[in-house]
Amino acid sequence: MTEQIPATTAELLREAARRVCDAAQFPPGTKLVGEEDKGGGLLAAVSLLSGLPYGIARWYPSGLEGQVQVDFDCEYTGGSLFLNGVEPGDNVYIVDDLISTGGTLVGLVSAVRKAGAEVSGILCVVEKRSYGGARRVFEATGISVQSLIEVDVSGEHSVVVGVNY
Repeated sequence: MTEQIPATTAELLREAARRVCDAAQFPPGTKLVGEEDKGGGLLAAVSLLSGLPYGIARWYPSGLEGQVQVDFDCEYTGGSLFLNGVEPGDNVYIVDDLISTGGTLVGLVSAVRKAGAEVSGILCVVEKRSYGGARRVFEATGISVQSLIEVDVSGEHSVVVGVNY
């Protein structure tokens, strides 16, 4: 959410996780999924506040049985995601801090489906609207991305252009 410049405060993380929980209204039995990089801290905070378990996609294999591998590409990197903790029949809600081009989310949806689970929703705290990521995710997966804050990063400074909470 801040690229850690300055460091993300506990208050910001707590508030973001609280707003995710309020906006998503997770149904009972939901399992959360996200990626381990920048969204991992948010995912853990949402898990703590909601009481829901989470599975995490890593950027390198663990070698554990049941791990699902999918390829992905995004604005700054590409490669493979390795998903742990998702079982066939799980009802999954994907949580991430930021959507830009949507490549990571397309990969996460693919991994969840490959694991035999169903994605019931995707929620991101911030959306870089001009990057078209939400449209890309919908076109590739049929799932709409809900975002809490929309920003324009095309100028010298980021500008909030939409608040959805």
